[in-house]
Amino acid sequence: MHADKCSRAGRSGTAPFAPVHRTIAVGLWLALVACCLLALNSVRLSTDMSAFLPKNPDEQQRLLVDQIKDGALSRMVLMGIEGGDSSLRAGASERLAAALRDDAAFASVINGDAASRERDQTLLMQSRYLLSQQVSPERFSPSGLHAAIRNSINELGGSAGLILKSIFPRDPTGELPALIGRLTSGRAPAGHDGVWTSASGDTALLIAMTAAPGTDTDAQESVLARIRDTFERERHDATLKLVVSGAPVFSVDARQSIKSEVERLSLVGGISILLIMFAFYRSIRNMLIGLVPVFTGILVAVVAVFLGFETVHAITVGFGTTLLGETLDYSIYYLVQSSGDADWRRDYWPTVRLGVATSVCGFAALLFSSFPGLGQLGIYSIAGLLTAAAVTRFVLPSLPSQPVPASSIRWLGHRMAQICALAQGLRWVVAAAALVAVGVVATHHDRLWAQGLSGLNPAPRDLQKLDERLRLEAGAPNLAHMVVVSAPTADAALRAAEVTEAHLAPLLKNRNIERIDSPAHFLPSSETQTARRSALPDASTLSARLVEATAGLPVKAARLEPFIEDVETARSSGPITTQTLHGTSFEFVLQTLLLQRESGWSVLMPLSLPADPSTAEKSRQAIEAALMSAPLQQKAYFLDVDSQSTQMFGKYLKEALAFSAAGIVGIVGILFVSLRSPVRVLRVLMPLGAAVSLVMAGHVVAGTPMTLLHLVGLLLIVAVGSNYALFFDQRFSAWATGSETAESAEAPARAAALASLALANVSTMIGFGILAWSKVPVLHAIGSTVGPGALLALLLAMAWSRSDSERMKEAGALA
Repeated sequence: MHADKCSRAGRSGTAPFAPVHRTIAVGLWLALVACCLLALNSVRLSTDMSAFLPKNPDEQQRLLVDQIKDGALSRMVLMGIEGGDSSLRAGASERLAAALRDDAAFASVINGDAASRERDQTLLMQSRYLLSQQVSPERFSPSGLHAAIRNSINELGGSAGLILKSIFPRDPTGELPALIGRLTSGRAPAGHDGVWTSASGDTALLIAMTAAPGTDTDAQESVLARIRDTFERERHDATLKLVVSGAPVFSVDARQSIKSEVERLSLVGGISILLIMFAFYRSIRNMLIGLVPVFTGILVAVVAVFLGFETVHAITVGFGTTLLGETLDYSIYYLVQSSGDADWRRDYWPTVRLGVATSVCGFAALLFSSFPGLGQLGIYSIAGLLTAAAVTRFVLPSLPSQPVPASSIRWLGHRMAQICALAQGLRWVVAAAALVAVGVVATHHDRLWAQGLSGLNPAPRDLQKLDERLRLEAGAPNLAHMVVVSAPTADAALRAAEVTEAHLAPLLKNRNIERIDSPAHFLPSSETQTARRSALPDASTLSARLVEATAGLPVKAARLEPFIEDVETARSSGPITTQTLHGTSFEFVLQTLLLQRESGWSVLMPLSLPADPSTAEKSRQAIEAALMSAPLQQKAYFLDVDSQSTQMFGKYLKEALAFSAAGIVGIVGILFVSLRSPVRVLRVLMPLGAAVSLVMAGHVVAGTPMTLLHLVGLLLIVAVGSNYALFFDQRFSAWATGSETAESAEAPARAAALASLALANVSTMIGFGILAWSKVPVLHAIGSTVGPGALLALLLAMAWSRSDSERMKEAGALA
């Protein structure tokens, strides 16, 4: 039995650690684990994707970040009721909306029901003289009244004649129809049976605004549960079905998906690795000892991120599955390669230590990222790797491991030797493939990286399609293009919006802009309201002017007495305020377009631009020129959300790439200092560069644009692959490829080294590669990058390692 084991007698007899030192090492390790476990009770997990937004954006980017994190759109829930017939859907819509309006968890709920329409119409009718842009002293002069009344009489013969006729005595100047025409977006939902519906009529539509901020995922989850529970209680027919979408749905779905994916993948990956470890070690004790550096590293990494950021993103925790792959390598190297602690520390630890140093140098680039999410991954990786390496170095020698069966080592080592010989024979073929990959990456660099947040969106594609459909059908605010004006107060911001709109008005005439929306349309500034009220004549003056204005028209001034009364009421009424809009659909839009921010208030003015993309640049230039001429205390700016998102992420991607390049330069420097040979450094770097190039080319061929998380994956390839390349350079330089014999004194050590690399590579591919099956894009990005990259790094390190004949030639040349 003893003859079939790799002797470990030296582990206890020759180890430099005295028993007291072993006790101290284990004691410190246990204390560290205990402290981390206590700290875990305070760790807060986050699924907010704003962690992957820049932490120091400029003014325009700040607005975009604020909207994604806490804007009205982040609190908007879109609902659709499907199934049944039209009357059943309408009834369920009315009951659901009524119940949700009574719930304090909702700031507003609109569904186009009769009561809501009545409130809107009442507001417009009562406040039309403070809302109408047509109101001016000229409008209420005899000539102005004559022209307005004549125009209204002409409209009586049109399709809306019956409706206009009923309000004509109160509104002979047509302020209400003009208001409705201006405030109707053209994207308003269709209506059937008294509620909003899709254009086809087969879906009843509702929009709700949650009271809780978009970043409060717990509150949003509770809100969505209330919506579903309320619908189940109020639908009254089993054929009806509720579909929901919007940012809160994405946020909650992301958290649930990330949580379930992390649990599922960690379980599957962990069990798979444990089974492989047990099959190789044939010892539960060794298997558990091998996991000690892994779980210690994960514990320390999570706590380190918490101390640095006060919260830990669930993606970072999911990253623990990947860390399981690399940190397990260290214990494998120790358990498989070591014939004695002193020998392992002398022969193998320097190589492991150098690999850790290069990995840390690469991940250090993430610490300087403007994205907190990447910074978290950087701290997590560095803390985890350093901890795992330290535990392997100082704690594992103090634990009673068992010898690994020599039969396992010989069999796996021999198979690896054969693969290595084959790889060395194909070295130039591999080099040619790497050059082709570099060419593919170079020629497709313009579409190599994903734009904006598209590649990080955790929502399933079917949910994204549902959101697009409901948003289009419901006429939800389209903020793809907008002008943003800011001021210290809400009223000042509204006034700035009015001034800005006046400067943009000429662009409506020449079709550079098709439509301008603004909250000032239904909540004018106090200055504008005062000016319009001042333009209204008193009752006696208006009565006299009407006699003159109706001359020659088929209407008597006496019939317009209700008009005089309404004008007099408007003269003495109070101003329109946010409270005036309460309960109307305008309140909902106001919450979307009038924003209170840290620096004051901002007004969003959505613009509808021509659909022809060839005129887009011309429209943008015209808009920016008009904004430059607007006399505002604070500059208004035009925001193209897609373009701004692309520019923002392009800028920070370049930053991340620059930091990564700096990390690579640092790695090269470390290798030069340690290896002291340009040839050896090149031999280590070539397989890493080739593996990265092949993986990037693979994404190009697959048509999968890479994100910042893919960049993290590429750094991981360098981290994992550097261990392989360094072992081949430092430990296998004298190995006779494929010619292992019993007489060779070095054969057992070489077989153990090759076996450990194979086992480490398999565990890494499982730990990382299993993430490629994740439905969460950020986890999938890392898995689909590092899984194949780890295998390529090992094979390429074999291909570029020196064969026995090359070693002998070098030895002869030196002689």
